[in-house]
Amino acid sequence: MSTTSKLPRLLRGAALVVGLAASGGWLATGAHLGWTQTSVVQLQRDEITGIDFPVRRAAFVAGVEVLAAGLLLAGGLGATALFLDRRRPAGA
Repeated sequence: MSTTSKLPRLLRGAALVVGLAASGGWLATGAHLGWTQTSVVQLQRDEITGIDFPVRRAAFVAGVEVLAAGLLLAGGLGATALFLDRRRPAGA
């Protein structure tokens, strides 16, 4: 097996890994349909007055642009693998 036939297989595998990692990371951090957030607002209740007030805490929530960039990269890797497969001679 030559090196040129290993490269498309490697690129397809990399495309799969990148696509799954982007999707899994986006789902694991909350599947947020907006932009990426680096903090989250939570409501807490004052014990004495009973009034709710917002508190901002640090948290990473991946946005839809993280998902789109990962899937775009995976698509580019997959397209490159298909292009390299088509360039290979028929007898190879």
